[in-house]
Amino acid sequence: MVIKIFYFVVAIFSVVMIFLALQDPYFAEQFKQDINVSNMQANDVLDYEMNASGINAVYEADEVNRYSSEDEFLKFKAEILRSGLKHILSSDKAILQGDDVRFLGNVKYDNNDSLSFTSNEVIYNTKTKIARSDGSFVVTQNSDKATGESGSYDLAKKQTHIKGLKAWIEQQRR
Repeated sequence: MVIKIFYFVVAIFSVVMIFLALQDPYFAEQFKQDINVSNMQANDVLDYEMNASGINAVYEADEVNRYSSEDEFLKFKAEILRSGLKHILSSDKAILQGDDVRFLGNVKYDNNDSLSFTSNEVIYNTKTKIARSDGSFVVTQNSDKATGESGSYDLAKKQTHIKGLKAWIEQQRR
């Protein structure tokens, strides 16, 4: 009796194996996932930009990942000295892709002229020198405050375009 059961199980197993062999095989491309693996990773990055007169910029990131199409900087911070002003820019993440640098999450800009800018996303094009925010933002200087739905700033022309501007300006009374 045990031998009959064993032969029956082997026969069923053989039939199932033949049935599976005749089926279309699974193709890896059908289950292909978009897995983006970094080519290089560095932690606690500190980079200095120098010219003949000394250090004019310091860039920091907790982690840098280089992918085939972009570079990603986590907990990014930059301190740049230009035209007598100290510019400080920080964000949770910065992504360099081509000519665009996207700053994502808690984007904050300050300078030593009491100007402050905050937003959730800012995109800066290194060729055109235009910074834009497609989401809401807040700009303050001293006790003046302005908010906007979106906007852009051309660093070369020093021109600003803002959509949905609301501003509160403190004026000294005489």
